[in-house]
Amino acid sequence: SYAVTVQESYAHPFDQIYYTRCTDILNWFKCTRHRISYKTAYRRGLRTMYRRRSQCCPGYYESGDYCMPLCTEECVHGRCVSPDTCHCEPGWGGTDCSSG
Repeated sequence: SYAVTVQESYAHPFDQIYYTRCTDILNWFKCTRHRISYKTAYRRGLRTMYRRRSQCCPGYYESGDYCMPLCTEECVHGRCVSPDTCHCEPGWGGTDCSSG
């Protein structure tokens, strides 16, 4: 998991003042009223994101985005094709391709 900063919207409450007709003669028959209204506002927040992470099988190691076979002994005249298994060049043999 990892966190990213995002801009998110939310309903921000505010006091809205309005006037109604009433019987208050001192205020010219207008009375003040309040109500809670909401407006869209924005804020920064942290969001947790997830990504898959592969894991190499036993006998393999991670190289970049790939899992590569691991040979305990270096393949002298060949290449490692699976864990502790060398594929020898023509004319070479043995477990590590060192026998000519």
